[in-house]
This record gives sequence, structure tokens and C-alpha cells, in this order.
Amino acid sequence: MDLIAATELSIEAAGLKPIDAGAVEALRALARKIQAWDVIVDFALDDAAQSETRPSVPQNDNVSISAYLKYCDQLGFTPAGRKALEPKGGPLPAPKVETDLERFKREQAEKRKQSA
Repeated sequence: MDLIAATELSIEAAGLKPIDAGAVEALRALARKIQAWDVIVDFALDDAAQSETRPSVPQNDNVSISAYLKYCDQLGFTPAGRKALEPKGGPLPAPKVETDLERFKREQAEKRKQSA
């Protein structure tokens, strides 16, 4: 499986929200760039060999793969990224809603406290 297909598989499995669309598109662009890099370097090496000059592009891209992995972490595509996205201390508690009876009892207790 190539990097682009693997990225698409991860995106489909992640259950992301529309708010993540920008990060997802940046990740897709990085996947395309990384996958195309070897082809670009091969062309540059061939051109350099024919013209007996240095290649017009560097042979190594030291940035794209680390950026790709950082996006994967942030979107929860790695074990560490998924763990970081879990809520701390479990799910959030439901907010306490005061019922009419509870409010009446509280108000009565406050009145008794004020008159005492």
C-alpha cells in the first residue's frame, strides 16, 4: 500500500469532524509530496548525469516526513496521538440542574438562616 492510500484509510477510520478539514488537506498534500519525492529526485539525478552537473533538488527531504507524522499525531492517527486526544479523568460529568423542589428547599433554608 502506498502512502496516499494509507493516509486515506486512516482518514476514513478516524471519524473526524468538519473542523479538521484543513489539517486533513494539509496531511493529504504532504502524503502526495512524500510519495512524489523519489520520482522527482530520480528525474533530477538523470538530468544531472546527462548534463554533468549537480542535481537541481536535494536527495533528501528532511522536513516532510516529520511534518506528516506530526499531523498524524494531532489527528489521532497514531497510538500516542489517540492517547493525547482522550479526555483526562474520563468523560465530563453531566451538569447539575437544580429542580424546582431543590430550589424551593434551598430558598427556604436561606430564609430560615436569615431570620435566625
